[in-house]
Amino acid sequence: MELEEIFNNLSLNEIENYVTNKQEENLNLDFKTINKSDLSNKDDKRNLAKSLSGFANSNGGLIVWGIDARKNDDDIDCACEYKRIDNLKLFISRLNELTSRTTKPPVDGIKHKAVKEKGDNGFAVTYVPECDSGPIMAKLGEDRYYKRSGDTFYRMEHFDIADMFGKRRKPKLLLTGRYLKDGNTPTIFISIENMGKGIAKFPFVAFNCPKPFQVSLYGLDGNYSTGLPEVINPGNKYRHQYGGVSDTVIYPLMSKDITKLIINISQGPYAKIPKKVKIEYEIVAENMRYGKGIFELNINDSEL
Repeated sequence: MELEEIFNNLSLNEIENYVTNKQEENLNLDFKTINKSDLSNKDDKRNLAKSLSGFANSNGGLIVWGIDARKNDDDIDCACEYKRIDNLKLFISRLNELTSRTTKPPVDGIKHKAVKEKGDNGFAVTYVPECDSGPIMAKLGEDRYYKRSGDTFYRMEHFDIADMFGKRRKPKLLLTGRYLKDGNTPTIFISIENMGKGIAKFPFVAFNCPKPFQVSLYGLDGNYSTGLPEVINPGNKYRHQYGGVSDTVIYPLMSKDITKLIINISQGPYAKIPKKVKIEYEIVAENMRYGKGIFELNINDSEL
């Protein structure tokens, strides 16, 4: 599950379970306490700046505010005690106000949300996406660059910073699709969409076809053409695999049709079409981390 999806779905019960289960801090998860809800305390501001800089310069992460993490008997940092936030509404307001001034340059896509327990008390969660261009400096009195390693934020060395100034923008690929009737045939067109800021080179996607559909034997245009060449790899759990060659690119904020799905001929002309289909997939490209996901498509004939 992607970090942003975890952030969106994180509930009070799951946050409380962090302490119950002694959840360890890790590369993408950090627990913080605060001194004052208005973030007027210098230590609170510095914690915020270090965290945003460190996660943005690494692989992104989640900050859960209102939980105290300390080393356990095995010398592992884990969630130990609730330190619930009073005046939660004010705290979220101050987070939103300070975010654009906490790092230089500001990090696009940071989100904060309150997870109330009772009244205006509870916890807060911050989502920090990975920054795909240049190093991010922590401000609010820090003026240093940080990075995440294991369960710790550390001050970046000169060579780390120099390397990041040459950092390339990365692609972010998702499998998408659209449903329509190609003639009288119910059809799902399968596409790859690049939501990142970098060009996707050598894209690869693999998926299984949902019933009662099958991959069209005649390709996208009836002449056996597909958006990417088919890849034969029997060892993969996904039956349908497509990969790009050296001249195949998907530009940022653009999509590319790969193939189409039609009703399986063995089902006959009266096959029942579901209201929703789910397609599990894996996807990757050059300079992009391997990704997995589930694409859901609502099917409504009345809209066609």
